[in-house]
Amino acid sequence: MQQKTLVSWLKAIVIVFALLLGVLLFLVVPTMGRRAVWETPEASFLFWPCLIFIWVLGAPIYLMLSEAWKVVGRIAKGRPFCGENAKSFVYIAQYSLIDCGLLFVGNIVYAVVNELKKLDVYPAEIPIFSMLLIFIGLAVAVAALTLSHLIYKASDMDEENRLRI
Repeated sequence: MQQKTLVSWLKAIVIVFALLLGVLLFLVVPTMGRRAVWETPEASFLFWPCLIFIWVLGAPIYLMLSEAWKVVGRIAKGRPFCGENAKSFVYIAQYSLIDCGLLFVGNIVYAVVNELKKLDVYPAEIPIFSMLLIFIGLAVAVAALTLSHLIYKASDMDEENRLRI
């Protein structure tokens, strides 16, 4: 695959992911929240805190997409193995770990509030789905750190080769 084609595909993937995430965060989740409030009105006080929390969870993902966009831009300029790309992948890993931690803490808070208020609005699907998302987030962090290390090593080798010539 040629570089121009690769860059076009990568940009398209970042844009589509950002759009789908926006639809999920600002259309699907609020609709599901309103449906949950309609079905269990005693838990209506959780609507806005949970919605805001989910929006906060989206912020690190958009930051990851921003770093990915920068990496794609550097690839387009013919600099795939540079220190800036290695650093971008470290940032992607950090944002992913932040999201994993927030999701873990959020689930604990949600379970505690559910128990203290004697609500029955914490189905088993929520912690199971959250654990799946945390696992995916950890996998993204490990993959990003691995790529960062490999890109850093490649940029060192590239720099050595330039100095020899």
